[in-house]
Amino acid sequence: MKMKKYLFFMGCFMVLYCTSCSNKTASEEAVAAPVKTSVTFTQPVSQGFTDNIILNGNTQFQKKLVLRANITGYITAMPWKTGDHISSGTLFCSIKTKEQDALKNIDSREPSLKQFQTPLNVFANASGIFTAVNYSKGDFVNEGDILATITDPSSLVLVVNVPYEYHEFVYKGRTCSVKFPDGKTIQATIQEEVPVVDAAYQTQSFLIRFPGNRLLPENINLIVHIPVNQKQNAVSLPLEAIQTNETQDAFWVMKLINDSLAVKIPITVGLQNDSLREIISGIGINDKIIVKGAYGLPDSSLVKLQTEKD
Repeated sequence: MKMKKYLFFMGCFMVLYCTSCSNKTASEEAVAAPVKTSVTFTQPVSQGFTDNIILNGNTQFQKKLVLRANITGYITAMPWKTGDHISSGTLFCSIKTKEQDALKNIDSREPSLKQFQTPLNVFANASGIFTAVNYSKGDFVNEGDILATITDPSSLVLVVNVPYEYHEFVYKGRTCSVKFPDGKTIQATIQEEVPVVDAAYQTQSFLIRFPGNRLLPENINLIVHIPVNQKQNAVSLPLEAIQTNETQDAFWVMKLINDSLAVKIPITVGLQNDSLREIISGIGINDKIIVKGAYGLPDSSLVKLQTEKD
């Protein structure tokens, strides 16, 4: 009987021991399994870069003419409104004096006075678009009042105020690119320069005319890029592959070794555009650089390449 109890307890002990060993082995294997970060990589490309001076420009119409009242009185006819086109010599409005208006009730008794009731006409002195019409039919005006403003659309220019320190790069005949608010870019040429420097801001105005007589509203702010330095066939990487510190005085990338190890490589950067940046030193054109998954990754980290299914 004692022997049976002994054997029973020994059997239980062996089962517990084996179970404990099995759990310990599984736990040790779980701890020993390395954690690998999923990443994607890219390779540097050869790219040309241009270093630009970036300036702001503002559209303006250079030629604006005003129509003035040639007599004091009341406007009897004026069909124009802002935005209408008018040709030079076209009738703009008619004005009747106060005296003429007073005679309107006695012309039947004095037919000889009727000739003095004819309103005086005001004709357009230029062709263009009305950008302002200040009076309407029936309004009273004084002699010399500005009735309307006519703008010549062909006189549109882009005015760029350039700090004088850039005078060696910005001059008449210089090519540049103009970027519009909708993202479109056109090539243009600086055609005129104003030989005056603003005393307070030390800037000089340059005028750019748009090719093809492009019609734009006044007072649009546009971005002007003037090339200063150009570099061809530079080693470059996507901006998201390049990491930097808070002060942006140190840059690095995570280089992929044997498709499983990520190594931190300090680099020197140069020119950049909207998506790429020049790499002056640190990596070669054939290196594999992690582009996704590298942020916060410590040096010499184990990684695995992410597939499309991942």
